[in-house]
Amino acid sequence: MTKKNGPSVHRPLVSIGVPVFNAERFLARALDSLLDQTLSDFELIISDNASNDRTQAICEDYAGRDRRIRYIRQKNNIGAPRNWNVLVHEARGIFFKWASANDYCSPRMLQQCVNVMEADPGIVLCYGRTQFVDENEQAMGVYERDISLEDDQPSRRFGRVYTQLWLNNAQCGVFRLDVLRLTRLDRLYPSGDMALMAELALYGRFKVIPDVFLFRRQSRGTFTQMLTPLERQKVYNPEAKSPMKFVLARRTLDNLLSISRAPISIMEKIRSYQVALRIARWDRVDLWREFLSVLKSTRSIV
Repeated sequence: MTKKNGPSVHRPLVSIGVPVFNAERFLARALDSLLDQTLSDFELIISDNASNDRTQAICEDYAGRDRRIRYIRQKNNIGAPRNWNVLVHEARGIFFKWASANDYCSPRMLQQCVNVMEADPGIVLCYGRTQFVDENEQAMGVYERDISLEDDQPSRRFGRVYTQLWLNNAQCGVFRLDVLRLTRLDRLYPSGDMALMAELALYGRFKVIPDVFLFRRQSRGTFTQMLTPLERQKVYNPEAKSPMKFVLARRTLDNLLSISRAPISIMEKIRSYQVALRIARWDRVDLWREFLSVLKSTRSIV
């Protein structure tokens, strides 16, 4: 129990955060799958990023029917990463789960992930396998590259995020909230979620349960990787007029900062820096192209 303004307030075991924006098409299906979890000790927080469709009405209807639901509406579109991060700051649970409004979950997801994490304090993120579905929920295959990161060395886990975690289904797993809050959360640039995963890997291990827990819709309207560079940038910054510059350079500097902040040994910091610089070396051609592109655009303005 926690105290807030006097009386005792129950601290839920899990906080589920649902970021939404114009999500009327699939939102009810997503919320139903969360409310049907076999583990019922949770709060469900919805952060509406100034939707202009029926999203608000749907959220208010669900909040009126279930006291576990809290609905927050942003006055203006603050971009997807900020909206995802708002939910972490609002959460009161011991564990935390982000849930996309486009996707839905197995009813056993929360219980099984929490069981694993309660049994092993070194696991900071637990998730299951991912089944792709189309817009009509027809199966499109199980993703085969969801990975556990159970190495003892933080530097090895950090490196494996960038070499083996190709698609970030892990972000919709179950986190230890106190550890997640030690990170700088989702970044404000394309693929910044991978920088978050790499940072989190410095703090503890990731565990994949072999059951399918996440059903992820794969279509242009629900999958940011299918958008153009400018469309993707508008997801991060709705006012953007062009794609962000120096994305890889930002990620490289981000990685170095994450390592400097991490509570790991000096030797592991050195090893992690070596991994980060090795990744930058692999990306050197694209980093050079970023520089030349910005230089060219600057010259054309002059």
